[in-house]
Amino acid sequence: MKTVLVAGATGNTGRPLVEQLLALGMTVRVIVRSRQRLPSAVLEHPNIEVTEASILDLSDATLGELTNGCDAVISCLGHVLSFNGIFGAPRKLCTDATRRLCDAMASNRPTSPAKFILMNTVGVPNPDLHEQRSWFERGVLTLLRGLIPPHSDNEMAAAHLYENVGTQSAYLEWCSVRPDSLINAEVSPYEVTASPVTGLFDGRPTTRANVARFMTQLIEDEALWETWKFKMPVIMNAPDSSAED
Repeated sequence: MKTVLVAGATGNTGRPLVEQLLALGMTVRVIVRSRQRLPSAVLEHPNIEVTEASILDLSDATLGELTNGCDAVISCLGHVLSFNGIFGAPRKLCTDATRRLCDAMASNRPTSPAKFILMNTVGVPNPDLHEQRSWFERGVLTLLRGLIPPHSDNEMAAAHLYENVGTQSAYLEWCSVRPDSLINAEVSPYEVTASPVTGLFDGRPTTRANVARFMTQLIEDEALWETWKFKMPVIMNAPDSSAED
């Protein structure tokens, strides 16, 4: 039985992710600020382990304990879409959580590398692919980087994996999943590509349940993991998908 730690388990993507992991028989550890925001079916499940805390308030020792024995750690953390959530503290939630979780995983010195999966955004480019942006897209991203802290936070979180964790760690491997615009709907056909197939502002929507499903498959399917480890795949609904917001 696999053990997975999920940060951001009460978010719109974290909730279906936890439910899907439990349905597959995995042991799921979650870090949540309020356990009451978890569905009752999750709270009552025999394979759930809940830590009620703000992740950045946890000590290094506690994070080491929570990640110890985990086959995978997934961060679905994001900023709340409110004035406080966008402009208030902590401005580097995703970056600091990514750094501390990866450090905790490495501190356990697992005998084989554990998987770290970051939910990021299609607005963050993959430096390996030199992805092209139009002048308009570059201008908008420059404004977002300077004016909207969550965008810079997403960029720095991905950069930490790419530049600091890298590809040579004996203790962890990573994948940064980049969904296009997110919507609420059930699991449906979807596509995964190395890079966006359209412009940043005319891409296909992605259901949060599909993002969760892809991340569970990365844990389950070793061949799929070998395809996407150390990469930043883009996920989007299939062109003929009937999922709607």
